[in-house]
Amino acid sequence: MLRQVGPLGSFKVAAYLLRHLWLDLLLAGALCAASVPLNPLLAKKFAPEVLLPIWGIAVSVFIGFRHGQAYERWWEARKLWGALLNHSRSWRDQLSALMVDSATPLLQQQAMLLWVINLELRGRSHPVARRALAALDWNGSSADALLQSQAQAVADLYRSGAIDSWGRLQLMDVHARTVDALGGLERIRNHPLPAPYDVFVRVAVWSFGYLLFLRMDALYAPYGGWVGWVVMLLFIAVERLGAFIETPFSPADLALPMNRISAAVSRLLLSSEHPAAQTPDSERALIWT
Repeated sequence: MLRQVGPLGSFKVAAYLLRHLWLDLLLAGALCAASVPLNPLLAKKFAPEVLLPIWGIAVSVFIGFRHGQAYERWWEARKLWGALLNHSRSWRDQLSALMVDSATPLLQQQAMLLWVINLELRGRSHPVARRALAALDWNGSSADALLQSQAQAVADLYRSGAIDSWGRLQLMDVHARTVDALGGLERIRNHPLPAPYDVFVRVAVWSFGYLLFLRMDALYAPYGGWVGWVVMLLFIAVERLGAFIETPFSPADLALPMNRISAAVSRLLLSSEHPAAQTPDSERALIWT
């Protein structure tokens, strides 16, 4: 879900991101400020004029690789959430085509499933998901338990004669595709990029930014240090942005718009007036959660 924002909106988004970067920026500023009195000695000892070109190329490769892998994870998660929305629509249409009289509980259960997946992927209690699940009379069941309950409900419909074998096959096909999408989302959540690689890239970015600051401060004092510090902060921000994209389910306010997708599913399956179908963010919001 992409939208264009004006200059004022861009500044608001930047301020929003800074809330998650303030500690890194504070540490970088303190490190640079403490190094200014010792800069001639440090610049000579570390020889940034020799290390910077080589290390800069290496850091660019590391950041590029990380961002490529992180964006692939983010985009795969976004496609899987889109698949869940489409599977929910197919679930509704299949039940309507089969003229199942007891379809409403199954539709409500599907809407509940999306909100439970939302809650479980975040790994912690989320107020929006909790409120929606309370409106759906959630009893604390996990996503896996809800899927098993759906399969049992389809079996009961078949045994009672409410649907024939073809209808059972169609419903279970939608059910199987929903299970596959959930498995893909759980894989992304449970298998992040290796922690040693994350630490390595972060150390590489910090060391390059620091060497650049020393070089700029030594060559273009007194203002070169300020330029070097700003460039160091930009490199740190770019590296952290890759880390945020790498985990598309957290932090909650920078994750995929799972609340909005879950609300859209509730609106499709139930009604636009249902409490679980209410959009958690206004249409004018710059960031959707």
